Amino acid sequence: MATLNLDDDELKALEQTLSKVAQLSSSVQSFRQDLLKSNPLPPPKSIQASAKILQKNLKSLLESTNENADLFNRMAIRPSTNYPGRTQENVLLQLLRKKLEPDVEEFVSQGLETARLATPEGLESLEQIWRELRSWLSERVIHFISTENSDPYTAEERANGIKNVRTGLRRPIDDDEEEEEDEEEGDEEEDDDEPEKPDVPEVKVRGAEPETLLWFAARGDFEVPRNVEYERKVDVYRGLQGINIPPSDQQQQQPQQGFVPS
Repeated sequence: MATLNLDDDELKALEQTLSKVAQLSSSVQSFRQDLLKSNPLPPPKSIQASAKILQKNLKSLLESTNENADLFNRMAIRPSTNYPGRTQENVLLQLLRKKLEPDVEEFVSQGLETARLATPEGLESLEQIWRELRSWLSERVIHFISTENSDPYTAEERANGIKNVRTGLRRPIDDDEEEEEDEEEGDEEEDDDEPEKPDVPEVKVRGAEPETLLWFAARGDFEVPRNVEYERKVDVYRGLQGINIPPSDQQQQQPQQGFVPS
């Protein structure tokens, strides 16, 4: 360890960081195996528990690397003379690699872009994009409603020629629309030719008083005694007023108005 020029505390910090990296790698592999073996996916609680473990390991590793940033920046790793370089050349190249792998570099760039968008400047740029999109969308919707909505053909069909469009109809769609417009115009002309009917005032039909109906239901007589008080105080219908009875039946029932069933 003399070649690394590390004291005991620095060596201990390096070993702790290595242990945290191994722990994080083990957690990722375990979570990956759970996803591959489970069909369908694991329960939501299991996924949440694994995500919490990964988050905890990432946080611990990040804290360790931040605390020992100076140590990692001044360390220069070189293979020792007894390292099996011929048999473990791929591992050695991975350890000494200074640039990230293409897929890892893509993930890192996506993470950096996401972190940038989370800043106030990034949020302002996103709001600007949404404002431009909303402005364009409003103009496009207005144009579609005013010009394209009534067209039975799409813009692509118009560009390629409507004669080549197979609609399954014997006649072109434009002819059907013209016939419908002619029929609507004819209906409007017929409506205009019809004379206007004079407005006839609506006649409200009024029936017998509720007290008369209740008295008839109880006694079989439409003549309510004078001591019975009506709820209506003005223009009270008495007797057969408001009762729709044919004249012949009315003449037959008049002699029986005083009859009270025992």
